[in-house]
Amino acid sequence: FCLLTLPFQGSAMVQGKVSKVTALLSIGLMPLTFGTAFGFAFGNIGGAMSCDAFNIFYKSPDNEMQQLIAAMLPMGAILGSLCGGTFADKYGRNAASLFASVLFVCGSVVLGMPLINIESLAPLLIGRGMIGAGAGIAFMSVPAYVCELSAPSYRGAMASSISLAIALGFFCSYLCNWLVLTDYEEGWKWSMVVPLFPSLLFFLASSILPKSPRWAILNGAGPSVPIGILQRLRTPEDDVSKEVAEIIEDVRASKQYGSVFSPTYRLASIISITVMMLQVATGIDIILVYAPQNFAKLIPSQSTKLFWTILIGGVLVLSNCVACYVVDFIGRRALLLCGSAGMSLSLIGAAMSFHLKEMSVSDVETASGMGLAGVGCIACSMLYVMFFSLSWGPVAFCIPSELVPSHIRARVVALAAVCNWVADYVVVASYLSVVSLVAEPGAFLIYAMINIFALGFVWKYIPETKDMSLEDASRRLISQKDFDTI
Repeated sequence: FCLLTLPFQGSAMVQGKVSKVTALLSIGLMPLTFGTAFGFAFGNIGGAMSCDAFNIFYKSPDNEMQQLIAAMLPMGAILGSLCGGTFADKYGRNAASLFASVLFVCGSVVLGMPLINIESLAPLLIGRGMIGAGAGIAFMSVPAYVCELSAPSYRGAMASSISLAIALGFFCSYLCNWLVLTDYEEGWKWSMVVPLFPSLLFFLASSILPKSPRWAILNGAGPSVPIGILQRLRTPEDDVSKEVAEIIEDVRASKQYGSVFSPTYRLASIISITVMMLQVATGIDIILVYAPQNFAKLIPSQSTKLFWTILIGGVLVLSNCVACYVVDFIGRRALLLCGSAGMSLSLIGAAMSFHLKEMSVSDVETASGMGLAGVGCIACSMLYVMFFSLSWGPVAFCIPSELVPSHIRARVVALAAVCNWVADYVVVASYLSVVSLVAEPGAFLIYAMINIFALGFVWKYIPETKDMSLEDASRRLISQKDFDTI
């Protein structure tokens, strides 16, 4: 609680300026708490569904039902994203985040119903749907909120912190599953309700953070309001008055504007939506959500299988930490290009490893009981997660908020979020069925081809926005009228 209230107390508040560390902590509170809650809620379901006690309790749900359980979260997120843009435009980014946090808390409570031995799948589906709706609203509001409060010098790192927090949530969910599912028969029930705790922190952070200065200006506030907000979040070296003047100029110049797909804004809108779709269409959730199912053919024991997911979670966290540091030095475009190439090669390697396992070419076992093909598949999975965490995971959150002008940003981000969740739903709700048709090697090769397409898209259409203000980045793209000119 002291950390949450630090930017609004003491001498820093009296002077109207804060240190850079305090500013970073303050702005990072919302993405940190939201991302951890979301990662925990999304990441724990795969381990639970692979648990024998879970399948006994729910009478062995088939692949279609397991896909539905996993996909309820992105399904709810689609609905949340549809109404999130209007909500954020009317009440503000932080108000939308507050409402999302309430849905997270309520959904986590509903997921705890198995603790009182309610054997129906309805609470599991409804609870994940509620958390999904909250995630849909939060993904629309939190990235825009963070970008609008951050200075250009560290805006990329702050936007990337969402991905880092999600990675931390996934890692914690894997660790929790390993601890409670291996030795405690009813442990999966507690795993379902644990997201309640980070959800409460998300609620607290959303309750105390200030309004977005851009949203305040868009809703008629005078210069003193955004200046007062930014003075609490900038260092003495930052020129707050100049920053507010640029925001006001951008808002005034945008009083006459068309739809998000008018000729002026079409390019920025299409790029933003495509990037958000590719973030999940590249297949990250076939690793993060279905890792226990993928490893079932490769690893002999439940405990060992869950332990390897912890290592994948560790790679996820460490790589995101690196990404938060380098995104403002290397740049968005370079990271996306390298990440797409590495992800493609990693999936091809995983497909080859699975193929060798199926053909029984590799029958040499390691000390853990895995064949060398299994070791190769897990290594490729870790490489894939590393490349994703250095590129598409964090950078995709920057692109819509940086390329789109402030007056249509909430609507474009909301539309991009809807498309992101639709793509995620397709991936999560179809993966086990795809595996049943073409097996793991075929499924991995399909996603490798999608990553190759993503590489080409970034090469041709994504501009570099490193060290640009939001206004400069959006103006640069608005000056381009079609895809052939970039």
